Amino acid sequence: MNGKIPLKTFWEAIEHRLTECSAEELRDIMREMARHVRPSERGTFLAQIGVGAVSPPAPATPWENLLDEIEDLALELQEAMAAADEWEEEYGWQYEYEEDSLGQYVRFVEPATLLFEHAALAFDHGERTLARQAYCRLFDLLDLEDDYGRGLSLFDLIDLDQREVIARYLRAVYETTSLVQRPSTLYEEMSRFAGYSYPSRESVMLEDLIQISSHPLPDREAFLKAWIAFLHTQSEPRADVWLREAVRMAEGTAGLERLARTEGRAHPRAYLDWFAALEEAGQHDRVLAAAREALETLPRGLPIRAAIADHLCAAASVLKDPESLRSGRWEAFVAKPTLARLLDLWEAFPVGEECLSWMQRAVKQMEQVRSRDTSAAHPYYPALDDLERPALPTDALLAHARLLAGDLASAHRAVADKKVLGWSSASSDQALVVSWLLVLLCGQPREALSPNLEILWLRSLQVTTSGGWMYGLTAGAELSRRADRIYAAHLARERESGRLRLGAEEEEVYLAWCLDVARKRVEAIVANQYRKSYDKAANLTVACAEVLRRRGEARWADAWVREIRERFPRHRAFQRELQIALGRKR
Repeated sequence: MNGKIPLKTFWEAIEHRLTECSAEELRDIMREMARHVRPSERGTFLAQIGVGAVSPPAPATPWENLLDEIEDLALELQEAMAAADEWEEEYGWQYEYEEDSLGQYVRFVEPATLLFEHAALAFDHGERTLARQAYCRLFDLLDLEDDYGRGLSLFDLIDLDQREVIARYLRAVYETTSLVQRPSTLYEEMSRFAGYSYPSRESVMLEDLIQISSHPLPDREAFLKAWIAFLHTQSEPRADVWLREAVRMAEGTAGLERLARTEGRAHPRAYLDWFAALEEAGQHDRVLAAAREALETLPRGLPIRAAIADHLCAAASVLKDPESLRSGRWEAFVAKPTLARLLDLWEAFPVGEECLSWMQRAVKQMEQVRSRDTSAAHPYYPALDDLERPALPTDALLAHARLLAGDLASAHRAVADKKVLGWSSASSDQALVVSWLLVLLCGQPREALSPNLEILWLRSLQVTTSGGWMYGLTAGAELSRRADRIYAAHLARERESGRLRLGAEEEEVYLAWCLDVARKRVEAIVANQYRKSYDKAANLTVACAEVLRRRGEARWADAWVREIRERFPRHRAFQRELQIALGRKR
């Protein structure tokens, strides 16, 4: 029936309905009306039907009416979500660019937190079935979202320990499920929370269920046996994590050894767990032997071999076995070629020609890797770490290896014709090569570099180690500082040996090329008004002038700066940056 109903017609219909209803039918009508009353309007409804003031009896325990209270919260939350359009029209503009905002749902944080706390009390007092039901319903509420993607999540309840909340629920699931169904049910429920990112970056574990209660885990031995058998049938990465934990719980170090040796190809991380247990026991000789065995067993090309080699190197260091350390450093670099591992390799060998020859070997290894098909080099790995993620050698890593090998010609050829923009990319090798050649051409030790050349050099290191330009001499990761120390020692040693002394013709060629690249880069930055890079262009300009001046070419240095200055007379912002660079003093 549509439209306004006259009052007379309305009352006649009511009276007619009342006369035809039995007492039981009226009770059913009243009950159905009551079911649709909002929690906040229950008192008003009771008053309308003639019920006086109602005071609920004090609960015997905080969790006595827990499930009813959760349903009340569910009704209020659903009502709020049903009215999301109206709320968005009135208030949503305030949160337009705040995708993580709770919006109107912030008022549910406190009551939801309180209900989780009551569920915890029920759990702690042995009410496992009630706790499971309560947690399950609460998690369902946290999965709700309105049409705008807003709602509550466990992360919004900041007063709760998320890991403990989940552990209590899973322990309740464990204790209220039969032994036969327990492995599959627990796996399903643990998987539900496997994607939660804890501060420790670890997934929820069986150990969490054990530690959340002062009572022993019921049927522990029988469950572990069934749990291990079940996990062997699963293929997800999380199943591997839980399997290794269960084997360690059930059989200790011997179990990890058995798993690694019999199923290491399918579960290579078992080797790492085995090594960690041996290290904890101080059995470094066994770690060394086991790591060698693992490297002989696992196929070459597996990135996880790098982590295995790291354990080998750690044991070799403790046992003072330099040959094993060096072989381990090489295995680690081959498995995951990164700058950190290249520097590890450098530091593992004696200084001099042997060290340079290993850098040359690293170059050949990386060139071979890059010559293969790399279309599938970076698949997605759902694990929380990158132990099994391949690392493809970058242009910058190759440049580092060539420079440390003293192969300036190859390093120069690789970057000679590249574009002069893009030096802020972590894979950019041209910036590194230009700055290193300028360092060589200035003829000074690392600690005596002129101010702008030092900035240019440090930036070239920082961008290849941290993934972007880092402003200021003190910024950057330890990897950048470590690389700087290695290059400084390399510079001093190889200048003395003569391996880094350039002939007059070489100096002329490299200097001309560096100035040409600098001129083109400054032109590309300033002419295209890339204002955020004006300081870099000015730094490069003056760094080149400083090199010329150190080489006794003061007039050429002045002419070089004047050329750049006069090329852009109206670019005031660039002129200011140029003046700042010229004013830098050591």
